[in-house]
Amino acid sequence: MKKFTFRLEALLTVKKNAEEEIKRRLAEKNNEAELVRREISAAHDNLKDFQTNVKSERGAGGENISAMRSSVAHRNHLKLELLRAGQKLDNVMVAIYGINQELIKAAQERRAVEIIKEKRYEEWKRENAVAEQKFIDDLSQQRFIRSHNNNT
Repeated sequence: MKKFTFRLEALLTVKKNAEEEIKRRLAEKNNEAELVRREISAAHDNLKDFQTNVKSERGAGGENISAMRSSVAHRNHLKLELLRAGQKLDNVMVAIYGINQELIKAAQERRAVEIIKEKRYEEWKRENAVAEQKFIDDLSQQRFIRSHNNNT
């Protein structure tokens, strides 16, 4: 009995490798998104801390025009930093969505080749079963003929 060989095995390997590469890229983008989320959290914390400090300084009565201007400028800078980090996260999430779509397509393509392989394997098993049964029948028939010839 000969061994099952799938002529498209190389194609299946290519499809699996392509899918793994997309999964790696997706993991990288997810890590990048996590870093940006931490950036946003840090910027948000900085802004909150700054506003708390300014509020307490103003409550103490130690304010001057120059300090107020620099405080407003710094607060605007922190808000802009938070906004940029949010936009960066949006861009990363769009990239993640695109990579997810690629992954879905790659998985479908790989699965299509796997289905072909499974069908061909089932056909091979059926053909082998038929051939094996034919071989067994031939052996039985030869044995019967021999035993019948020996008895006569």
